Amino acid sequence: MKSLLAKIWGITISVFNFYLPILKEIASSSVAALLPIALEIVQSLAETKKTGSEKRETAVKKLTSEAKKLGLVASESLIRFTVESAVQRTKIDS
Repeated sequence: MKSLLAKIWGITISVFNFYLPILKEIASSSVAALLPIALEIVQSLAETKKTGSEKRETAVKKLTSEAKKLGLVASESLIRFTVESAVQRTKIDS
């Protein structure tokens, strides 16, 4: 039983190690494409009277829409990460 589990675990690790660099490249290229758009969205929402969480949700919706228009496939977590990165960048710059 141990050797079977070891073989399965070895295959799983091998598959993970194979796909990890590919997934990193896809994620980083998507963030690179989306970050300038997210910065514009976040800056446009900065002066509104919405709460911080309302601004973030609006930014997520707008960025998701823009990503679809550009033909980019991005998960919600990647969109949220990009919006949060834009928010932090905007805070640093102001």
